[in-house]
Amino acid sequence: MDGTVTLKRPLTLREAYEVFSVNAWDADGKKHTVSIRVEFVHHLNGHHKDTVMNISSPQIESPLDHPPLAFARSSAGLKRAKRGWVIPPFSAVENSRGPFPMKLVQIKSDFAKETQMVYSITGEGADQDPKGIFTVERLSGNLFVTQSLDREKKASYRLIVHAVAHDGDNVKETPMEVIIFVMDQNDNKPVFTQNPFNGHVHEAAVKDYEFMRVTATDADDPETDNSIISYKIVSQEPPLPKPNMFDINISTGTICLRETGMDRDQWPRYTLLIVATDMEGAGYSTTGTAVITITDSNDNPPQFEQTSIVVSVLENKVGYEVAKLTVTDGDEVGSPAWSTKYRIISGDKGGFFNVSTGPSQLEGIITTVKPLDFEKTKQYVLSVIVENDDPFISSFPTSTATVTVNVEDVKEPPKHTVSVKVERIHHHEEHHIDTVMNISSPEMESPSDQVLTFPKSSTGAKRAKRGWVIPPFRVPENSRGPFPMKLVQIKSDYAKETQMIYSVTGEGADLEPKGIFTVERLSGNLFVTQALDREKKASYRLVAHAVARDVPSVIEAPMEVIIDVMDQNDNKPVFTQNPFNGQVAEAAVKEFMKVTATDADDSQETNNGIIHYKIVSQEPPFPKPNMFDINTSTGTIRVQETGMDREQWPRYTLLIVATDMEGAGYSTTGTAVITITDSNDNPPQFEQSSYTVSVPENKVGHEVAKLTVTDGDEVGSPAWSTKYRIISGDKGGFFNVSTGPNQLEGIITTVKPLDFEKTKQYVLSVIVENDEPFVGSLPTSTATVTVNVEDVNEPPEFNPQEKVISRRENLPVDSNLFAYIATDPDTGKSQKITYKIGKDPVGWLNVNQDTGMIKVKQIMDRESVLVKDGKYRAIILALDDDDENPATGTGTLIIELEDENDNAPIINEGSINICNREATVFLSITDKDGPLHAAPFSVEPQGDTKKNWTARMNETKTGILLTLNSVLEQGSYNVVLRVYDNNGMYKDNSIQATVCDCKGDEFQCKIIAGASLSLYLGILAAVLVLLLLLLLLLLFIRRKSSSIKNPLLLEDDDIRDNVCCYNEEGGGEDDQNYDLGVLHRGLDNRPQVLRNDVVPIFLPAPQYRPRPANPEEISTFIGYNLKTADEDPTAPPYDSLLVFDYEGGGSIAGSLSSINSSSSGQDQDYDFLNDWGPRFKKLADMFGGGED
Repeated sequence: MDGTVTLKRPLTLREAYEVFSVNAWDADGKKHTVSIRVEFVHHLNGHHKDTVMNISSPQIESPLDHPPLAFARSSAGLKRAKRGWVIPPFSAVENSRGPFPMKLVQIKSDFAKETQMVYSITGEGADQDPKGIFTVERLSGNLFVTQSLDREKKASYRLIVHAVAHDGDNVKETPMEVIIFVMDQNDNKPVFTQNPFNGHVHEAAVKDYEFMRVTATDADDPETDNSIISYKIVSQEPPLPKPNMFDINISTGTICLRETGMDRDQWPRYTLLIVATDMEGAGYSTTGTAVITITDSNDNPPQFEQTSIVVSVLENKVGYEVAKLTVTDGDEVGSPAWSTKYRIISGDKGGFFNVSTGPSQLEGIITTVKPLDFEKTKQYVLSVIVENDDPFISSFPTSTATVTVNVEDVKEPPKHTVSVKVERIHHHEEHHIDTVMNISSPEMESPSDQVLTFPKSSTGAKRAKRGWVIPPFRVPENSRGPFPMKLVQIKSDYAKETQMIYSVTGEGADLEPKGIFTVERLSGNLFVTQALDREKKASYRLVAHAVARDVPSVIEAPMEVIIDVMDQNDNKPVFTQNPFNGQVAEAAVKEFMKVTATDADDSQETNNGIIHYKIVSQEPPFPKPNMFDINTSTGTIRVQETGMDREQWPRYTLLIVATDMEGAGYSTTGTAVITITDSNDNPPQFEQSSYTVSVPENKVGHEVAKLTVTDGDEVGSPAWSTKYRIISGDKGGFFNVSTGPNQLEGIITTVKPLDFEKTKQYVLSVIVENDEPFVGSLPTSTATVTVNVEDVNEPPEFNPQEKVISRRENLPVDSNLFAYIATDPDTGKSQKITYKIGKDPVGWLNVNQDTGMIKVKQIMDRESVLVKDGKYRAIILALDDDDENPATGTGTLIIELEDENDNAPIINEGSINICNREATVFLSITDKDGPLHAAPFSVEPQGDTKKNWTARMNETKTGILLTLNSVLEQGSYNVVLRVYDNNGMYKDNSIQATVCDCKGDEFQCKIIAGASLSLYLGILAAVLVLLLLLLLLLLFIRRKSSSIKNPLLLEDDDIRDNVCCYNEEGGGEDDQNYDLGVLHRGLDNRPQVLRNDVVPIFLPAPQYRPRPANPEEISTFIGYNLKTADEDPTAPPYDSLLVFDYEGGGSIAGSLSSINSSSSGQDQDYDFLNDWGPRFKKLADMFGGGED
């Protein structure tokens, strides 16, 4: 491909030109982009105009190469004279380095051939802001740009070019419009819309669960790849339990769960480092973070503490608390899985009640929102359910409470309202207090004329137990005064007899907000000192006090006075956001978005806070001026008219007015921006309706075919992206079809291995659909894929794949174990199967290569370290003899080895420490055999051990309790114990026992001040043995040098058959054979002697130094312990009678068991030792110097 751009189909240019982007990738995979402008060019050929097409790349073609811009002329020969030619826009690259001013194009008038023309420009960038960016040479018409352009500041400039004759003739051109587009460069990094992003997901969420989204913007041109952003997660902290717990959609930024296993208790929060890169991941990058909080899973549904409640409510009460329903929830306190919400699901047909969540989050409060009418409905039975803010992780029953509301009849007030003042009147004549009522009209009585009298108890009052309740005073907010303004007079009956002092406490008096209410001390007049604001505080609770000035014992009980602030409409509605953004498909007729506003005024008792909504304008007003409608009460916007066209009117802006007092009060305006999205009116079509492919058998995940489609809807929209389904031909579920990366291809893969021997061909029918449903009834495109299965040589198969057999251990070699046979699944081929051992850890097995019979190669031992739980595993191979691709199958043979009693019990402790008085040591026993050939054990002391030691079994017969029969001297002793298993197999175990002079378990050895006699004897014996060995060596050398005088062996005792000359190395076939059997005679001819090569029992062992902590002392440590070991009489070889093989008689060396030699050695010549050096000279003097 050479990069030539050609037209694929006829092109219609709406703006007389189009700009396209062409992408190219180099050998390193780097992406390069150029912009191609396609425009119509005017040619004058034969006095008429042709329309042709030029393709130019702004990066390749210099602006200086543009032909001059000529002012348009009308022509009689022009067939389309009524339609003027449109000057195509010029493109100037932003961020150009100059030099400036830089020529863009030459403007030229046809009149310039006849007279000098003067050129000028007006418009954006010339004489309008931003001024001075473009200039024109007056006489030449060359148009220049004076500085570097920035597309992000201004993307295009509209100039008007003028040309008039220089000499003042009435020659001038009609102004010509020139549009200059600024071409985008990738000069802006992506910017995250916030940082960090915060989200949460419950710990039991499933894979692919989407729970949050990160977004970034790029100021570059959205029509190019410069602003197309790709997202990527680069790190996760903490990286547990897996380093890639989350995944992100590279295009949308949606984060989903990739792996399960989250644990809120161990990892309550994750921080993801996210990179956003423009140019589809190949440009500038920026980083941001997403903080993910792991919430408690909602596995405890809330439960009502009381499921049935009966309450009574007075009629005509609005905002009255009907009932408070408390619940319990076992999830984490404060989490969305714990907080509750409530719904009335039945019984409130007229909408008289509302249920809301109380402050504690575990209570639902039912209130009246409309006045109840006893005469219409006397009882309501409400069903209320409770849910959590988080959905349940599985299907749980929803708790329901039944609330029976009985409406109480109230005497209806008349149409006109009067105030009733209740007073206590004190009659002195009868010394009692009567309760009387005065009724007065508010129009006649001012609040300042009202008198509040402290209530009194009366023995004559019939309702003495029930006090009179002082009704709240209602004071309007925003009063103009004058202040202080009298509200009411507080009065005590005692004031008729003595002067009373009045005071008030509570909210607005001595509590915050202080000083709003005051009272005159002597008169009791209560004043308000400033205008009240209901939005700051809606009511005040005061307590009035009265005491006698002169009689301290006369005190009124405190009286509560409540002052309610009456609402005035003094607040405008406020939109909760501005603008509101929504989107709707061009073919939709439905509700799609909602605008909301709030009002601080009272919406419960008055209309001041009740808001109505209205659309006052629509921009653009096409195709109809009232395309949308709004619900006056809720603010929900819906499509009212059809005919929306995304290509013509992709966006609408609605001006919305929100007005309180149900539309009759204050107003505020807001906007709703509505984006029209593409509707799915172009079904996707397969480019090829029939495919035939071949797939090898046994391949899983193999790509079978790639089905490409086309779709005429908006690229990237849900109406354009595709999904695929196999509707027939895949009965066994062997195939899967998924959407490819470019969203316009379906990729068929295998999800199960195909079997040529079972099915040789599949015929699949695949359909393609969009993510968004079609608008109306549209045909669905179908492709037929014929899949031919290719035969592949398959390995032989063992049946079963894992065979378990049971055999006893210690079977003889060549014993048959099992014939493990494999079969060839390639039934159409005739192949021979041979068998091999694949894995035999110990080498116990052999297999017959033809029959598969497995035999014992070496005796099997159940107690081997490679036998796990009594089972030995081996891998057997079966190989076929295919010429092209031989295959190998594997089978696992598990041999359960039956235990035999072939291991004697042993004592684990090789050495022990014990006190010589009242002490017991526990010895543990191990038997490698199984339970049938192990415990219970028994023990018997052997030899001298019986004299001083007692051994008995513990209660479980699994351990030995060893004690001393007598008090032994401090030292080291050898204890021999014979231990039997339950079948009588035994072994003698030697234990090195260190006995110390102590008592019980307090083991502590006393340090011996001086060496004992036995120690000296041992050292002396060792020295004598060494000297004896050296003497024998010298005698041997001496006899060899003088063999004539003193032969080692007499002739009559020579038991050899022949004399051998060993320095003769030739001979070949003349070599003589010698009978060496006589040198290896059995022990039958040896003297009958008793052997006693055992450790001495009553000789104490020496004390060895422990290993030093300081490495520098290791040399001293080794030297000392080596010397101690050499002198140890309890270490082998022992100074005892040893038995050797018979070596003949008559040797002058005598017995090696005797310390004294049979020959004194005085008849030997030791002078030759003087020639060996000074070390041997002393030895020659000792043995060859006579009696001295």
